[in-house]
Amino acid sequence: MNQFTKRNFNSRTMNAAGAMALTVVLLSICGFAQATPSSDEQSLARGAIEDVTPQQKYRTAIREAGGGYKEWLRECDHMPSAERPACRIEAKATYDHDMAQAQLILRGNKRS
Repeated sequence: MNQFTKRNFNSRTMNAAGAMALTVVLLSICGFAQATPSSDEQSLARGAIEDVTPQQKYRTAIREAGGGYKEWLRECDHMPSAERPACRIEAKATYDHDMAQAQLILRGNKRS
């Protein structure tokens, strides 16, 4: 006969579940299970600090170029199918221009 009866198995399962619940509560109270800030919050925090060096300005410029390109492509996807290729070409041209401007920033030249 099996050494675990149905009653023993259920009580052991309940004890394990109770122990895990207690652990979660204790970790929350002690502050060990704190939520991490979202990427949006992290982006806002980074944006609050002014870029000073050319490298910082370059990183910001390429992030903005990439984000703008992705957003533009999403907008192109909602256009009628006949207009999408032209929209994507324009989006890519703008992205390429923004990336070229970012390269100028990195070299120490002003953005134009």
